[in-house]
Amino acid sequence: MDVVSFCSELIKRKSITPNDDGILDYVSEFLSSIGFETRILTFKSQDGTNVVKNLFAKYGHSRDKVLGFLGHLDVVPAGDGWNAFVAEQKDGCLIGRGVADMKGGAAAFCCAVAEYVKQDFNGTIEFFLTCDEEIGSFEGTQSLIKWAKENNELPNDCLIGEPSSDITVGDRIYAGHRGSMNVMVRAHGKQGHVAYSSQNSLTNLCRYIARMADYNWRYENKKFPKTKIEPTLLYTNNYAVNVVPDESSANINIRYGADYTSEELKKIFSQQAEDLNLELEFTVSGDSYYCESHLQDMLASSIQDVTGIQPKFSAEGGISDGRYMIQHCNIIEFGLCDATIHQKNEHVKISDLYTLEKIYVAFLKQYFA
Repeated sequence: MDVVSFCSELIKRKSITPNDDGILDYVSEFLSSIGFETRILTFKSQDGTNVVKNLFAKYGHSRDKVLGFLGHLDVVPAGDGWNAFVAEQKDGCLIGRGVADMKGGAAAFCCAVAEYVKQDFNGTIEFFLTCDEEIGSFEGTQSLIKWAKENNELPNDCLIGEPSSDITVGDRIYAGHRGSMNVMVRAHGKQGHVAYSSQNSLTNLCRYIARMADYNWRYENKKFPKTKIEPTLLYTNNYAVNVVPDESSANINIRYGADYTSEELKKIFSQQAEDLNLELEFTVSGDSYYCESHLQDMLASSIQDVTGIQPKFSAEGGISDGRYMIQHCNIIEFGLCDATIHQKNEHVKISDLYTLEKIYVAFLKQYFA
């Protein structure tokens, strides 16, 4: 199938996390038609409130060389002011929610595999697709990988089709990602008139945020950007300008490289809060990782063969479900440009979809050579 047509069909499915709107059945039917064994796997949270469909598909039975493709077909909410699930073509672009993140990558790999399996090859290709990546992953990739491990279906190597390119498809490959952690900080004081109060909960909270923003983070591992913090939320229970609030809270997000682990960061943030009478609650999305493997040379060579571009390897960006697969095999992350992800009028160049498909075909040839 033509990759633009395939991607357009994916966009038309309103697969806002965790609802799949039939998208996994559509991909499953396509993969079945080219010879894959497919299984729709549904996982539920312990309380039964979260139910997520996932797709595992396999072509071949050799365990000597097994390449996985990991990705998600769920999307963030569309927002107002555009036709997010129409798959409009305009000015050489394909427009729609999820086209870059990451229905375009999934479509390109499906079409690349359909082309590649026409020839004989010695190995196995596996798909791990979820509709629970944008919010959660608990009943998505994590459960899917656990199932694969229990059933001896984990790959030797895995390509993640998340958007990774910067300006041009092929100019950037993610070999790793920074870690991500959130700290919910709560401060307590005493409500009172602003002219007389000395127990303003906001005062210590703001001091703490400034202290952590100015903290002298070590920076030794240059494969990653330097550790940084960003306040993302600020709350008080006060709505009057002449009253100080008795309760305030803020969320701080930390992005960090291999210079720190989440446990080290928890200690630092706790120590810096000791004199300010604050309560801290930590949520870790995942520690940093960097994977140096044969996949780097294979993918870089494939990109050069198709585009002539020499890609750079990076550990920037956000986080992906690669943080779960890295615990079991080599991974590498490569896909479309990420400039418009999660935005209104999310779009990619139509020519980029064809380029990505060609790169994936070249990569498959190199991997199974």
